[in-house]
Amino acid sequence: MNWEKKDIAPELVKSISSKYGCDLLTASILARRGIVSGGEIKYFLEDDIRHLINPFELPGMEDAVERILAAKEEGEKILVFGDRDADGISAAAIVTGFLLSIGMDVITRLPQGDEPYGLSIGAVEEFAAAYGTLIITVDCGISNMQEVKRAAELGVDVIITDHHNPQEEIPEALVILNPKLDCCPADGPDGQGPGAYPFRNLAGCGVAYKLVSALRFALKSELFGQDICLLNTCPANDAFVIEIAKMRNLVVIKSLTETLVPGRVKIDQTRLPAFLEGQQIMVWDAALQRRTLTAIFGGAAEINMLDIAPEIGKEFPSAAGKSLLRIKELSRIAKYSDR
Repeated sequence: MNWEKKDIAPELVKSISSKYGCDLLTASILARRGIVSGGEIKYFLEDDIRHLINPFELPGMEDAVERILAAKEEGEKILVFGDRDADGISAAAIVTGFLLSIGMDVITRLPQGDEPYGLSIGAVEEFAAAYGTLIITVDCGISNMQEVKRAAELGVDVIITDHHNPQEEIPEALVILNPKLDCCPADGPDGQGPGAYPFRNLAGCGVAYKLVSALRFALKSELFGQDICLLNTCPANDAFVIEIAKMRNLVVIKSLTETLVPGRVKIDQTRLPAFLEGQQIMVWDAALQRRTLTAIFGGAAEINMLDIAPEIGKEFPSAAGKSLLRIKELSRIAKYSDR
């Protein structure tokens, strides 16, 4: 047997090994397979679920979560409709199990006998007759135009979670969660949406898991549905760089970077006021940030900000009292980012 190995630069292997903390053999395998960016390498070296893509990067997720939580609040009856294969059964179990665990009135239905794949008119009409008001499809639904239309006629909302390829025409459901569905960025907050989901090849049960993950976040975090800005300043030669990330559900939806020389411009001559207007601004080490902003703009510039360092220090003692640069050196997540 002849083994043919792709030639790779030793410098590249050493760089991957040093930057990402893996042995040289692993680094050489990654390099030969063309896996050289931090985002790609992360999914081969890490198994912590915190490295998974934020579920709210799936377009439509916030709307789906809000509708389900509204159903919980009102005590509505929900139907989880899946498929009879392994993916569909798993997806139905994931969603149904979670909804039951938070006390919701939910039933599950899969195609039986000779019933065709996907949501059926009969299932919709039976559910509506039983005073059901919300259907969640799992591993199906993206091709059920007539069934979703019939549900709307009967006053039943439909949330589609699917992973199959959408056709040119898609159902007029309340929400569609599908990583293969193209998304217009302008549909997102501030005219900036997450765009298409970064990983198109989720299974149906993967989409279901993302929905449950988002519901968990919404139920446990005060940050659900909130717009926040993370602001940081740092020196750059004779100037300062101000970086701001506008976030919603911990997804960056818009960012701004300004490089400013102290005393050259007033704050109202920059893009900062418009960008920060109405936002909850969070910083690391508020005293340092205020000193830097005063050095740039003078004492007239006042920005209300919340110092998150003390609270994060309580949750993660290893971060307490450290600068952002030092925390970046300690962070397993930060090393995979170019920024």
